[in-house]
Amino acid sequence: MGIVIKLTGRVFNSEELINKYADIIAEEANRGIVVVAGGGDTARRYIEIVRKLTGREAAADMLGIWASRLNAMLMMYTLLAKGVNVYLSIPETLQELGEAYSSSKVIVMGGLQPGQSTTMVSVLAAEYLGIGTVVNCSNIDALYTDDPSKNPNAVRIEKARLSEVEGILSREGVRSFAGTYELIDEWALQIMRRSGISMIILDGKDPGKLIKYLKYGTIDGTLITP
Repeated sequence: MGIVIKLTGRVFNSEELINKYADIIAEEANRGIVVVAGGGDTARRYIEIVRKLTGREAAADMLGIWASRLNAMLMMYTLLAKGVNVYLSIPETLQELGEAYSSSKVIVMGGLQPGQSTTMVSVLAAEYLGIGTVVNCSNIDALYTDDPSKNPNAVRIEKARLSEVEGILSREGVRSFAGTYELIDEWALQIMRRSGISMIILDGKDPGKLIKYLKYGTIDGTLITP
């Protein structure tokens, strides 16, 4: 059964992390993996500049998308160098993804359309391919009741239903500007609900947590279920 792995864009700030995740994906490639790369600091830099120069949010979104695709290409070529049967193009539509998945064990992609977080893209990819689980290697280690960087009393959540996550988002408010998407947005939750998709949130700075999940089913983070 295939799996979708979302990699926070912060992974691509580190050559070591890129290489470690590529090793993990290479070892597990036979299961069928779709990797969705976030835009990270590269995206944020271009988004900030284009906002100042043009004031156009749509332009900021497009640069964020292309930054995520650039990160995806970096991972694609790293996997190729490790001998992985990786699809040698970055799908830009779900139809392209479907065609790639029929011929390759591993596909790497970035953003698709303006207004979508790469978390939402990972959920759309899972829905389109009939995959039931998205592993979100995020910039924090789990889902919390509040932003742990701002609230020291935020409580770490190990398991949650979609309805509980929606409640947290309704309290927090969901930002929809390019480069400022939440850990998981309400639109991604809607796709998860309609197709019964689960999400596992792990610390993207610690590839060992992904290894534990893929090899032993151990979730050192948060499991979100429909």
